[in-house]
Amino acid sequence: MFNMKRKIYDRLLTWKNEANGDSALMIEGVRRVGKSYIVEELF
Repeated sequence: MFNMKRKIYDRLLTWKNEANGDSALMIEGVRRVGKSYIVEELF
């Protein structure tokens, strides 16, 4: 399977490990840059 590496992935992984459900995540940005894709890969 083809996996795209995004610059934000490491930061999101850090957030996921440190937040422990204590904070929400909001991802904003322009259309068609892979926001949904990176969230699906993370969770």
